[in-house]
Amino acid sequence: MLHTPVHLDDEQTVDVAASIGAATPDILNTRDLSVLQQAADAALYDGKHSGHAVLADARHATHTSINGRRAGRPGTGIRARAA
Repeated sequence: MLHTPVHLDDEQTVDVAASIGAATPDILNTRDLSVLQQAADAALYDGKHSGHAVLADARHATHTSINGRRAGRPGTGIRARAA
């Protein structure tokens, strides 16, 4: 269904895509959910930028995060750090 264009009421057609981040305890050697979520998030953005599926590996688990979000993403500015 994701490959099927969506036809809007105003006669426009929109292409649809989805990105999903995935991390596995076996590859990252941890069951720490925060580490797995952080790695899955980093893999998701690697996949978005490359256009290919990316399964998280050790390099994805080392991204700096602020308030649980990868540095540089919305909500990670100076004000967010104080919250």
